[in-house]
Amino acid sequence: MNGSVFEVQSLDRDKTHWEEHLGALTPWQNRKGLWFKRDDYFAPLGYGGPNGSKMRQLIWYINKFRPGKTHIVTGASIQSPQLSMSAIVGAHYGLRARQVVYSKPDTVLRHENPRIAYGFGAEFEFASGPYNPIIQRRVADLTQDGSLVVEYGITVPHGRYDSETVRKFHEVGAWQVSNMPDDVRRLIVPAGSCNSLTSVMLGLMRDPKNVDELFTVGIGPNKLPWVRARLQHMGLNVDHLPFRWRHHSLHDTGFSKYSDHFKGEHFDGINFHPTYEAKMWRWLTQNNQLDYDDRTAFWIVGSAPDPKVIEPHYTRRLES
Repeated sequence: MNGSVFEVQSLDRDKTHWEEHLGALTPWQNRKGLWFKRDDYFAPLGYGGPNGSKMRQLIWYINKFRPGKTHIVTGASIQSPQLSMSAIVGAHYGLRARQVVYSKPDTVLRHENPRIAYGFGAEFEFASGPYNPIIQRRVADLTQDGSLVVEYGITVPHGRYDSETVRKFHEVGAWQVSNMPDDVRRLIVPAGSCNSLTSVMLGLMRDPKNVDELFTVGIGPNKLPWVRARLQHMGLNVDHLPFRWRHHSLHDTGFSKYSDHFKGEHFDGINFHPTYEAKMWRWLTQNNQLDYDDRTAFWIVGSAPDPKVIEPHYTRRLES
């Protein structure tokens, strides 16, 4: 395998339709007695390009709601992959991208995600402050006929969307549970925005396989009430799970902040995303939370992008 479930790795819709790969199962790998779900192999432009469960859900969302739209409007921190992913998926569907960021026009392209977004044609609008409510108010101001808004966190808010839409949004990730190895009894999953976690839980609630324990590790502020409300919105009973759910928050215990980057964490050839899995990995290994006995699995939601892989696909060239 070349590190991607996409046989044809191209932005061009004459060569490939990304939505046709939403059901492709990413593999599980056993490394030294520990199972890894390689959702970072969901990579339309090849391994090292934009990838993972957020990319899958974004493709589902844009493909579903793009009819009649001319452009994408979104807003996020300059550190967020939401910017680069929205521009890339938009370019695949022929939609231009308008992005709200807090930065200066002469420095915005020094940051990786805006730089990648610009390479795929993004146009930037600048918010008056760094806080998300300010950014999202500016997004609302820009929304008009023809706008397709990519919500903060790449989600469909269950306060505004019906239960069927929310369920379908998560089903593309829930399906990824279906090829879990029979050996697995304990599954460890990141809890950041918790969209990926909700998808995993939906899959396990339908078919827990042989999983006895779901161990979630919080990367940012507590979103477990949000997860419960979201599952209940889909008509699921969170008080009667077919497995034990245990949670530990790196954020709330002071181990790390959401914005921290833990670089250099790796295991047997797997390089962990510095904002997400790397924090988990360091805490898990320091606290002896891993059993290398073929019964424990670690869900990799995505990996960090490599600009060298992405740049050949740019639709607009940047100065070096």
